[in-house]
Amino acid sequence: MSDRRYLVKEMFGPTLQGEGAHAGTAVVFLRFAACNLECPGCDTDFSPETAVRMTADQIVARLLELDTGTARRVVVTGGEPTLQWDEDLSLAVRGAGFRVHMESNGTRAPQGKVDWLTVSPKSQYHPASIALADDVPASELKLIVDDATNLEWLDKHAARYRCEHYFLQPWMDGHYDAHLQKAIALIHQRPQWRLSLQTHKIINVP
Repeated sequence: MSDRRYLVKEMFGPTLQGEGAHAGTAVVFLRFAACNLECPGCDTDFSPETAVRMTADQIVARLLELDTGTARRVVVTGGEPTLQWDEDLSLAVRGAGFRVHMESNGTRAPQGKVDWLTVSPKSQYHPASIALADDVPASELKLIVDDATNLEWLDKHAARYRCEHYFLQPWMDGHYDAHLQKAIALIHQRPQWRLSLQTHKIINVP
């Protein structure tokens, strides 16, 4: 086992997955610090300040402590989790019995095995040096709906990621109602897409 220390922003649970195909299921969360994008309006604090360096063994021990209902399902997120997720950590977490559900911006393929990969591209915010990776095996695709989202954007990403689940999720900002109505209208025009809501925010769970 590697003695690498991973930069962890927070770990919490038990809670519910709030988004996508597994919304409503019992989970614990592992959130890494650091991201390779700077998206305006991002609702997540992934800054390295207050983050903690942890070994794979320490991460697994904390996940087991948090998972009081033995759901054995961990959501790995960030930031951008593929910056740190590797084979050693995958082996440790999955070896402890956890299914690993990861959410990524799609700019890197995970370097360790995951059981479910949500790709949520933010390519409109990429600097010139960053592009979507070609070898990302998405389990589900989630696009955030804001003022710039249109049918061309949906079609472009649906063609890139061949997966079972396609979700549109309205951005929960000051224009949420407009984003929600736009998402619904887009789904009527492209019915392979489904609506995803941030139910954890609606029902006020972490």
